[in-house]
Amino acid sequence: MSIKLYGPSTNPRLNQVQLVADLLQIPVEQVEVGYHECESKEHLARNPFARIPVIETTDGFLYESNAICRYLARSKLESGLYGATPFQQSQVDQWIDWTINELDPNFMTTFPQLWGHYPANEDTFKTAKNIINDKLKQLEGHFKNSPYLVGDKLTIADVTLIVRIAPFFILLIDEKTRKSYPSLMKWFTAVSELPQFKKNFGRVRLCKVAFPLPKQEAQPKEEKAKEQKPKDEKPKEQKPKDEKPKEQKQKEQKPKEAEKPKEAQKQKAQEDDEPLPEKKKNPLDLLPPSPFNIDDYKRAFFAEKDIAKNIQQLFTSVDVQGWSLWIVTYNKSQNEGKQLILTNNLMKGFINQRLDQNFRKYSFAIHGVYGDEPNLEIRGAWIWRGTEVPQEWKDHVAYDYHVFRRIDINNEQDKKDFTEYWVNQEEDESKVGGLTARSLTYFR
Repeated sequence: MSIKLYGPSTNPRLNQVQLVADLLQIPVEQVEVGYHECESKEHLARNPFARIPVIETTDGFLYESNAICRYLARSKLESGLYGATPFQQSQVDQWIDWTINELDPNFMTTFPQLWGHYPANEDTFKTAKNIINDKLKQLEGHFKNSPYLVGDKLTIADVTLIVRIAPFFILLIDEKTRKSYPSLMKWFTAVSELPQFKKNFGRVRLCKVAFPLPKQEAQPKEEKAKEQKPKDEKPKEQKPKDEKPKEQKQKEQKPKEAEKPKEAQKQKAQEDDEPLPEKKKNPLDLLPPSPFNIDDYKRAFFAEKDIAKNIQQLFTSVDVQGWSLWIVTYNKSQNEGKQLILTNNLMKGFINQRLDQNFRKYSFAIHGVYGDEPNLEIRGAWIWRGTEVPQEWKDHVAYDYHVFRRIDINNEQDKKDFTEYWVNQEEDESKVGGLTARSLTYFR
């Protein structure tokens, strides 16, 4: 059995499906479909609701990540990933439903505010965070008596839960609060340390202090005064003398629309039926073959406990004719880098949305936010295909605001500077170039 998996490689729901497939040892061909491609004709044929991820099987297409995970686990019931008995299988369904119903709504209340997607509302944020802590207490009670959600073995219920709960521990639930959930954290550590989990999600970095809500900028007094109108004052309604009734306007507009030439409509229909132009080959695919395999290196990186040792192996094994190492620094504007949460959003938006996601198969990096408010920096250490700055970077709207420093692996200082980024990964503890690491992410 093998499947095709469609969606962006950075999407947590896609990573969840890939994790389950890896646990079941089911081969997966991941086809990159960006968020902007979800409404394309090709993808709508896979999923008419324009959602991702989607898998393609011999029986057809299947979407919704939890349905996909159930399908994969059912295809190999002997693995026990869906439970060992009909009762346990129902318990697996029970916990998946509980996770979705109890955690997802509060995630959607808190995180869009943290990321700055919605205006911050301290009351709703605090209420949702309190509910989340109540749910974590309930989970703590369960894990006091059971190593996993169902029985004494890992199931897809545990996978569904950890994918939802990890962001809470990364940004929302601080170290002090987590200490009150020892049984829950023991379960979390056991699952997050699985090689299959680290392959798809990397190492989880738990926050020491919860990220604060973005501060709302004070509204200028003049604007406030404009908004505050006297209570008794009513705006006068002014209608143009010759204004026609709304119904009459609509009647006049309809004939005009009907008068469109049929030739134009035919031309549009023909354009819709034209096949999409073939995708251009990436220049990096046209480079001479290289003995260095980036996918093998990524797997070795996440499996190796001694990162310093891993990097020394990188320096000795990398093909310098086909690959290059870089330190990339963002030149922030005067108003940037003042708040951690906003700088973190800027960094992750650049990594996960603005940079071409197909570039992941040609590169690997640790990129992050360093320093202290109000003088935070965005920078990282990268390895990518080729010996020059690739087109994926040059096409980025902020390319001109980045400084690229190529690392000479024969220069000890260069190697030391590069190693600092990849070894010192403890957020709020580790320092790189004298700056404290605040929020780090992998580009993989």
